[in-house]
Amino acid sequence: MRRQLRWRSLLPYLIIFVLTIMILSLLIAVDMRDRHVEYLQDQLSNTAQLIEIQARPYYGTPDEASQLEAYAKQLSETLNIEIAFLNIDESLVASSTSGEAPSTIFGLTSALKEGQAFAIVENTAVFIKVIHNSESNEIGLLQLQSPADLFNDSTAVIFRYMISALLIGLTAIIVVALIVKDRQLIPVEKLTIAAQEMSFGHFTDLDFPEKAGELNDLSQALQDITQNLGKQIETLTSERGMLSAVLNQMTDGVIITDSEGRVKLLNPAAERIFQINQNKDLERSIVEVLRYHQLVELWRMAKDGDRQSTMLEIGPNHMFLQVVGIPLKALLPGSTMLLIQDLTQLRRLETVRRDFISNVSHELRTPLASLKALAETLQEGALDDPPAARRFILRMETEIDNLTQLVNELLELSKIESGKVPLSFHRVQPCELLQPAYERMALQAERAGLKLTLNCQPDLPAVFADPNRITQVLINLVHNAIKFTPPDGEISLNAYQDGEQIVFFVKDSGVGIARKDLGRIFERFYKADRARAGGGTGLGLSISRHMIESHGGYIWAESDEGIGSTFYFSLPIA
Repeated sequence: MRRQLRWRSLLPYLIIFVLTIMILSLLIAVDMRDRHVEYLQDQLSNTAQLIEIQARPYYGTPDEASQLEAYAKQLSETLNIEIAFLNIDESLVASSTSGEAPSTIFGLTSALKEGQAFAIVENTAVFIKVIHNSESNEIGLLQLQSPADLFNDSTAVIFRYMISALLIGLTAIIVVALIVKDRQLIPVEKLTIAAQEMSFGHFTDLDFPEKAGELNDLSQALQDITQNLGKQIETLTSERGMLSAVLNQMTDGVIITDSEGRVKLLNPAAERIFQINQNKDLERSIVEVLRYHQLVELWRMAKDGDRQSTMLEIGPNHMFLQVVGIPLKALLPGSTMLLIQDLTQLRRLETVRRDFISNVSHELRTPLASLKALAETLQEGALDDPPAARRFILRMETEIDNLTQLVNELLELSKIESGKVPLSFHRVQPCELLQPAYERMALQAERAGLKLTLNCQPDLPAVFADPNRITQVLINLVHNAIKFTPPDGEISLNAYQDGEQIVFFVKDSGVGIARKDLGRIFERFYKADRARAGGGTGLGLSISRHMIESHGGYIWAESDEGIGSTFYFSLPIA
């Protein structure tokens, strides 16, 4: 780059120098020509005057021609010029070339009129003069011819010197200019490189010249611009980073379109909600991207008017969305922003809340109604019948126990879901978790006419768990199995290793669970139809699910209706 700048800066000076030398050479050549012509004219004029005086006596003699010719030849050899004597009528009298006519006849009319004439004809200086006698009468013409090659030779010499001077001058100028310009161009080169780096968006570590001479002001201005732009870009980058971080972390979807409906921005939440991809859906029409006419219509209304808002349910997963369309008139004229809030989970929680209240009300209504009926019966006279009164009081005690169990399980579930249940984790062998549950439930199974077995491999890897809580889960699963297994049935406790997990399971030969109920049996208060006949709060499996999940495990069930059920849960190996 420096070489290009160097030659670009030198070229005008070189052109000016060459033109100056050429013009100067031309002027000198013209001046030399004029001076040489003037010199030749003076020389030939003086020679002609001398010849006129010396040749005058030969005119009018009998051998005029021969004497003039001899005189002309003698003088021609001495002066190295051609001499010719002519009559007034332009006829030749004598010549230094042995009677031949002069090679050039020029200016006779002018000479007769003016007395003499001079010209350069075909590299020959020609001078003609009228010869007068002693009485000043015109008696003839004298023509002198002298070669003008000396003029051409002089001009050639001048041009040779000029060319030499031109070459020497050019060389000197180039050498000096390169040295000087190189010093001047280093700052220019640095400033140019700095400007190019700035155009690429680089504003740090730029090499500005310390001493730029005439370019100091420009260098300082560029440095100031660099600092200001660097600060502004740093600020914009920081703000853009914060905006990007906010958009990326938002749970609400954001889509911004231009005036023509092309998607210009969308955040990860919008990608998740609508199952779209930023890499392929940017710059596409919002009609193609969203594919829901309700959203497209809301966008059109917001684009053409004011802020719009709606709530709608879309998609096969029944997503419940609140969508707000906001025209960005002041910030981005013609652009529109869609703010999408996914309220599906909130709606599901609201549904669960309503179901919870309904289920709690239902579960409370039955024992409370029984207590009220028993109390009314006692008030109406049953107290006077001790056996009947005792029977009613026992039934009231049973209902109170059911209410107490329901309240306790509700409190337990609430603590587990809020993470307030303290857990004491230890390394424990799987058999040490199964054995207490087996021992506590063996007598109850025997009373129900069931066979309870424990099959556990002692060499299974240990798990990291709270033994009391896991034993509680196993007891709950065995209790359910006893409740819904007919007499002479079998229940087994077991565990096995599956990769990095230990899987515990309780298998029974009971009535089984309908396929349609398997996916919901771990919900609060959910009871399969066959379970309602057997009582229970419907909270045990929900408590078990939360407890296993708090251990980093997973619980599920498999069942064939009428054959039996198997409940599994997994715990990570310690």
